[in-house]
Amino acid sequence: MKFTFRSLAVTLCATVVFASAAPRVSGAPERPIGDERLDALATRYFAETWKLEPIRATSIGVHDYDDKLTDLSVQGFAARIAFLRRTLADVRAIDPTTYGAEASYDARLFESTIESSLLALQERQTWRHDPSFYTGQAANAIFSLLMRDFAPLRDRTRSVIARERAIPAMLDRAKDSISTVDATTADLARRNMKGTADFFRTVVPAAVAPLHDAVLQAQFKTANDAVLAALQNYRDAMDAGPLAHPTGTYAIGSKLFEQLLDLQELSPITLAQYERVGEDALAKTRADFVETARSIDATKSPQAVAASLGAQHPSAGDLLKKATSDLVALRRFVIARKIITLPPDNDVKVVPTPEFARQTTFASMNAPGPLEKVATQAYYNVTPIEPDWTPEVKEQHLAFFNDYAFPIVSLHEVMPGHYVNFAIDQHLKLSLIRKIMRSGSFAEGWAHYDEQMMVDEGWGNGDPKVRLAQLQLALQRECRFLVGLREHTQNMSVDDGTKFFRDNAFLPEGPSRREALRGTQDPLYGYYTLGKLELLKLRDDYKKKLGARFTLLGFHDEFLAHGDPPIAIVRKILLGADDDGKLL
Repeated sequence: MKFTFRSLAVTLCATVVFASAAPRVSGAPERPIGDERLDALATRYFAETWKLEPIRATSIGVHDYDDKLTDLSVQGFAARIAFLRRTLADVRAIDPTTYGAEASYDARLFESTIESSLLALQERQTWRHDPSFYTGQAANAIFSLLMRDFAPLRDRTRSVIARERAIPAMLDRAKDSISTVDATTADLARRNMKGTADFFRTVVPAAVAPLHDAVLQAQFKTANDAVLAALQNYRDAMDAGPLAHPTGTYAIGSKLFEQLLDLQELSPITLAQYERVGEDALAKTRADFVETARSIDATKSPQAVAASLGAQHPSAGDLLKKATSDLVALRRFVIARKIITLPPDNDVKVVPTPEFARQTTFASMNAPGPLEKVATQAYYNVTPIEPDWTPEVKEQHLAFFNDYAFPIVSLHEVMPGHYVNFAIDQHLKLSLIRKIMRSGSFAEGWAHYDEQMMVDEGWGNGDPKVRLAQLQLALQRECRFLVGLREHTQNMSVDDGTKFFRDNAFLPEGPSRREALRGTQDPLYGYYTLGKLELLKLRDDYKKKLGARFTLLGFHDEFLAHGDPPIAIVRKILLGADDDGKLL
């Protein structure tokens, strides 16, 4: 029932970096000349980027290019690289001494984002070494049209048809782009390409089925059948070509890892320091996990105690009801304990995960893109039981939603995690760059930090089972932190990575291997832990600065008042001269 769909999932989870400029407010104070130049450059950059990458434009709420595909040919990538180089030169041509304080941060963020994109395109070159990159892009091109009702289904189906008609040619050109593929990526690519075919075979037709228009349905079937044939043709070509003789390695190496880490965090972190803080965090969490498990049942292993939590869960018919009641309780807790000042609106709905998205998620936050003007409703998706599942699979699914872990997932995704962060951002007067160029370690660090912070503040009323559920999620993220580093810089094998998750996060063999495999394709997937650790240090430093004036409410309000830039920038804003320049 479940299929691996890494390329689509990673694309959907990735931070989107495109938007349009906000008009100047009449009577607003004049900005320094450097700020004005940066604003104008950003406006041109984003406008051109939407044309070059229409799939991303759709995802953020720009719908001028919904019938177009991104040019993924060799020539298309060359054009994008040239465009990024020109933009980078233009940013660097602005005299930094002419910036106001906020624009100086924006310029740094803008420049580092472009540099990261260039490293990805020119150095890492996934587009040359992963055949499923292209099939994932094909799927995302259609998924982005179906995931939100930003237009009537009739209009979105017309866009689906237009994009599907262009997919065969895109896949045909992709054959010339792939050079070498390492053995691990080759294995994952085969699974991902199968997942994409399943998506077009079952998910897309189901999403379009409610449209009662015989003409459009016929056009859709023709286009979709052509996509399925093109996918098979592409897979056959890959199987006969680069996948038949895998070579090379997925590891990006120490130099590129450190470069990407530096650009992601905007502050140098040596790999030795990165590893040391990860080891320290894992050791502490693991000790706390073992001690907490023993306090629950000293006669069982920690793994067995953790597994036993899954026995207490809502019924299949009560999953959405339980999620809704948990959100009400979480909101009440946040207000009563003065965790954060909530925005005036609380417009999030708990809904079943759409059928076409259930293969890739248990629970997820589906917020509109920052520029979406029509489909502005935010949804908390909870995946229900499928009637054709075996009793064993149904029970495994419900065990994930156990009474101790389910609220932790909900607070991460919604209250006070991702949704609250999103809702606050919608009310802020942010610059174009700050509004759109969001840091993954900030956003995921905040949501992951919330898991620990809320339990520390009393969520669960001291129940050790709630703490155990929180600690196991932390262990999983800390193992990602170290496995990603070691797979890409220390020759850790997938087997060794699997064992590491099994021994330290107390996960079963299957999930442990999936986590280790994910690390081969996502080197810095430790950003959950990294952001959380940076946030905790910032909180300590801010508390020292304010002394008796410090409150948790005040810190959280100030932390989320500046968009989602790298925490190095937030440190400068919050600490000023008291910033010691140390993230960790």
